[in-house]
Amino acid sequence: MTNTSVAEAEAAWKPVLDRVRSLIDPLKAQAGTAEKDRRISPNIMQSLYREGLLRHFQPRRHGGDNLPWGIQFDIGRLLAQACPSTAWIATVVAANNCYACRFPQAAQDEVYGSGHDVLVANASVQQGVRIAAEKGGLRVSGRWRFASGIDHAQWVIVSGTPEDAGNSGSDGPLFFLLPDRDYTIEDTWFVSGMRGTGSKDIVVEGAWVPAHRTLPMATFWGPAPPGGRTGDPFIWRLPLAGYFGTSLLGPLVGMAEGGLQAYMEATGTPVGVMTGECVAQHPAVQLRLAESLAEVSTARRVLRAQIHELREAGEKGIGPSPDRIRAMTRDRAFLTRMCQNALERVASTMGAMGIFDGNPVQRYVRDLNAAATQIAVNYDRGMIPFGQWALGLSPPTSPI
Repeated sequence: MTNTSVAEAEAAWKPVLDRVRSLIDPLKAQAGTAEKDRRISPNIMQSLYREGLLRHFQPRRHGGDNLPWGIQFDIGRLLAQACPSTAWIATVVAANNCYACRFPQAAQDEVYGSGHDVLVANASVQQGVRIAAEKGGLRVSGRWRFASGIDHAQWVIVSGTPEDAGNSGSDGPLFFLLPDRDYTIEDTWFVSGMRGTGSKDIVVEGAWVPAHRTLPMATFWGPAPPGGRTGDPFIWRLPLAGYFGTSLLGPLVGMAEGGLQAYMEATGTPVGVMTGECVAQHPAVQLRLAESLAEVSTARRVLRAQIHELREAGEKGIGPSPDRIRAMTRDRAFLTRMCQNALERVASTMGAMGIFDGNPVQRYVRDLNAAATQIAVNYDRGMIPFGQWALGLSPPTSPI
């Protein structure tokens, strides 16, 4: 869709969001199990596929929806109110479809050629990677970490630099696509939060990667990558600066909203064991809750407005300016911190009952704090460059 108004876009989203709402209760019931198992269950994955919730950025010619960009914010927000890890898979991981569509058409045909229900993971941190250029492609070995949803994925995007870059036609670092037959999964995901994402390591030993499944990083981040054709969604064609990382925003807000809802449900009627007072009648509880609700409401409004701004700019064929990217990155980091503060403020009023793993408020706090470490919303990384720019200094450049 192109040149859609906010109202038109949201009207197109409504049937999808109705399907999301139909999953809220079953997701909430299994959120603790997902955390315990450190992965979301196969039946939940089937529910996501059945309701078409992993296809919003998948090509229509391969069974996708080509919905207006931005729907991932509301999908992630609603799902995270019930299960943050499921929201992460359905938005952050599912958004890798739009990154896969920046690769050449031959690569897309491989990824989507065997069926419409495809999950493309992304493993971002390299360890001991060795990449040798060979005729027609690459020979790849190494370990990559933080592959969210990898237990359910058929493909993964990883990166690295060929050992003889510059001398073999490989100009610097590359992204490349690997099918699940080319890697093994190593379970290293023993963490404090977002346990249900199953963000494990993958290990690759001598896999062959044909040239059409590789893409120079500069081309990937820049305008007009080989997979983006005229008439395709703008997210496949425009520079990614400003857009990358936005799929985190809905889940982050939804975690805060879900945590506050769980807190209100837990705090409405209990009587303090030591004091005999109704907890909800205490002015300090009321004050902290009001502050937290205000913070999360503000975060939701500002971040939703940012999503709409990016979508409208993209549909006009323009990307945000460097100054707007700095401001947006600042806002994402600051509003993520606000969501963290909002949850931690109310959790601190729960006394000893608030420290148990099984307390849903505690689970939302853990998940939100873990999600906030992601580079796209990291507080120092988002705030310091803006402060440098505001003081007339020269902040570092970055594609994201």
